[in-house]
Amino acid sequence: MSLLDTGKDLRRANTLITILLKYGLADVVRRVGLAPLLEQASRLVRQPVDRELLSMSPPQRLRAALEEMGPTFVKLGQILATRVDLFPQEWIVQFEQLQDGAAEVPFEKIEPLINQALGKEHKKYFRSIDPKPLGVASIGQVHKAITYRGDTVVLKVQKPGVREKINSDIRLLRHLARLAVDNSVEIRRYRPLDLVREFERSLNRELDFTIEARSADRIRKNMRKINWITIPKIYWQWTSSTLCVQELIEGIPARQVELLDANGVDRKLVAQRGAEAAWKMALEDGFFHADPHPGNFLIMPGSRIGMLDFGMVGKLSNSRKEQIVQIVKAVVTQDGAACAHVLSGWSDGMPVKIDAMASDIEDIISQYYGLPLADLDVTALLNDITALLRNHNLMLPADIALLLKAIITLEGFGRLMYPTFDVMEAAEPLVKKMVRERYSPTRLARSLGLRALDAVDKLYSQNASPVHYTQEQNNLDARHLERLIRQIERSQYRQVQTFLVCTTALVGAILLGSRIPPTLWGISLLGALLLLGSAVVGVWLMIVARRYLREWE
Repeated sequence: MSLLDTGKDLRRANTLITILLKYGLADVVRRVGLAPLLEQASRLVRQPVDRELLSMSPPQRLRAALEEMGPTFVKLGQILATRVDLFPQEWIVQFEQLQDGAAEVPFEKIEPLINQALGKEHKKYFRSIDPKPLGVASIGQVHKAITYRGDTVVLKVQKPGVREKINSDIRLLRHLARLAVDNSVEIRRYRPLDLVREFERSLNRELDFTIEARSADRIRKNMRKINWITIPKIYWQWTSSTLCVQELIEGIPARQVELLDANGVDRKLVAQRGAEAAWKMALEDGFFHADPHPGNFLIMPGSRIGMLDFGMVGKLSNSRKEQIVQIVKAVVTQDGAACAHVLSGWSDGMPVKIDAMASDIEDIISQYYGLPLADLDVTALLNDITALLRNHNLMLPADIALLLKAIITLEGFGRLMYPTFDVMEAAEPLVKKMVRERYSPTRLARSLGLRALDAVDKLYSQNASPVHYTQEQNNLDARHLERLIRQIERSQYRQVQTFLVCTTALVGAILLGSRIPPTLWGISLLGALLLLGSAVVGVWLMIVARRYLREWE
């Protein structure tokens, strides 16, 4: 389907362009490549812009435009807020301030959707449902209800027609991303097609309420030994893709600091507990709440914390946690090359100048030499690292981007609770534990065992059938393919040189052993010269190979 195939898409695109023009973002329209295609392109020059809007910074104007564009674009901005590797901090701050101004849907329109999700009249399961919503968002609406057993629950119901609207906007975003790639080198570096795909995956997860429910259950199970964390229980007998029924948790919203003080809440303890819980989820469990802002925390009696809204979660595999440990170790030991080696794995096939990146990394980590982990300015460090990634055209993996976003958001929550709060203080014991486990004798023995098995497998695989490459493996970037070809050609050249050196050394040894004339003191001069020459060339080859390996580390 080409861009603007339907009248609906055309009207929606014109609406979006009008909003961008209103906020003085005509340059965005030109760079994306929409100007020649739209009816209102001629207004690019004539469109008046309010002076008050022009006094705002470009990030502020884009935030206001996204809010006016509607819920889908608010969600897009919230996803962009996780991409600290792509946008400077002033843009991230504005994306984080995006507010979902969704309108309330009357209960008479919500009630049939509840019945449809349950498969029967809701009165058969719930004694009462409060028609006034507890909360309203772009995708769902939350109502309080009471079961016949007397349990107080909340019903999160998917709004009518929301899936169709989102699918329409996603389709339009895909078209716009393709246009941007074709028309703007500057926008291309932000990888708009990848961002749209990531956004689509995120929205599809949010549209299926069972995914959020499973995430809540998984985190509740992981945190069951911590008695000061409460996570809502899911009522699976009534939960489906469009309806989530969970336990009602009551407490004081974390944003209401004055009310917390009036009730004698120990805010420093709350900040410490929140950080401990978040770090445990990320570094120990590998499954974490990716949006720990104050709105998702309720403070309960005894400084206990209730966690809400598991629509955005992150996962860290064991290999990813291993990379985190390697980066921390590199920072502590001031080893820029080791850190650059880890980060180069995030290049997505693009060539990376390892030496230049290592030098930049060493400049950054030298600022933190000798500092205890708890004394690190985490926000400044993360900003420095993400700026470095942008300079070297690296893109953070989605899971790492979510983790960095969660750390920055968590620090904001902690500072709200306690102004001198240090988010790294709670992380230090877990990071040290991860480092100890990485170098433990048990881990070492297991690693050696696995490597031995790999070596045996490689011996047997020599007689195996040829490898069949998948389509995904064949889709290599052209520059990366050229780089691989050069590596292979160099390797073959070195093999030929090594073969000639070994052959020369063998001939020299035979001449020496046979004392082939001319001789001096019974030693074959020709054999000695061949051996000496092969030794010199061999040493030279080893030096060249060592430099070559360092270059491609």
